[in-house]
Amino acid sequence: MLGASIGVAGTVLASAITGWSTRQQVRAQARAEHAHWRRQVRRDAYSAFLAPASESQNALKSAGRAFVGERDTEEIDRRLQQADDQLALARAAWANLAVEGPEAVGQAARSVYTTLRSMQTTLLALRDSPANTPDGNARFLERHAVEAGRLSERLGEFTAAARAALDDVEGLDVLSVDRRR
Repeated sequence: MLGASIGVAGTVLASAITGWSTRQQVRAQARAEHAHWRRQVRRDAYSAFLAPASESQNALKSAGRAFVGERDTEEIDRRLQQADDQLALARAAWANLAVEGPEAVGQAARSVYTTLRSMQTTLLALRDSPANTPDGNARFLERHAVEAGRLSERLGEFTAAARAALDDVEGLDVLSVDRRR
């Protein structure tokens, strides 16, 4: 009788431990799947911002080159419009990016966006200035060159912040799984 009771108790205890272990495994799997989903959502948000920001950069650089030598007003206006269209897409993506976070990525995106807008403003001022100034509008061209360099740095900073955030999401979720075991 004692042996049977011990056997029943052992079976019940083994079932309870197995059930608890299974629940823990399911929770860990759910956390891992959520982390994977979250990482994918962030990656999509970062890409949705980076693509139009890069296209805008290319359009603004092309517009700047159209000022060198004889002004190609049609090309300048076409490129500035293309940049404006891409900036609108980047701004819309920025809103989603701000929600997905983290803050460091949002700040890096803001820095990219404001530098793009500054480049655009410089080129608009250059377009609206007389073409036959004594200095050839050198101050606008110099400013554009500085902004182009700054923008490349900002895009690099954004990319690095986005990459770090994607790596952190994965690492933080692994730690949270380990702590809850």
